[in-house]
Amino acid sequence: MTPQEFAQQLNRLFAGTLMEHQGIEILLAGEGRARARIEFKPELRQATGLFHAGVIMGLADTTATVAAMWEFDPQAHLRPELFPLSIQVSTNLIRNTDRGALIADAELVHRGRTTLLADVRVTDHQARLVAKASVTLLAPKGALH
Repeated sequence: MTPQEFAQQLNRLFAGTLMEHQGIEILLAGEGRARARIEFKPELRQATGLFHAGVIMGLADTTATVAAMWEFDPQAHLRPELFPLSIQVSTNLIRNTDRGALIADAELVHRGRTTLLADVRVTDHQARLVAKASVTLLAPKGALH
């Protein structure tokens, strides 16, 4: 399965979930990387009209998880025993916006026996850095050597 096909399969599997409700779209995923986007809409804003920080962090977490999923379930069957679970998300919020789309790019930078670490960059519609996140994921038991 190509990274584009993997992303399309995940978008179908995310139907009816928070990811679909918020409008997160997986653009590509595979080989330790993932890219996702979310378009600004009024229900995703906080009181001042900008993207809610939780939405930005959720986009980063989802993108990191998707990058890790390829390692354990490259056919995107979404088997619970092969799902990498986030155990820590550390995010620095740099700036914010009230228009356009946010793009998250995740890359796995560590693959250990029990955990994985992904670096995530979230940029706005002008390619300006919005957030930088590190996401630690628990590897499915016995999945990594």
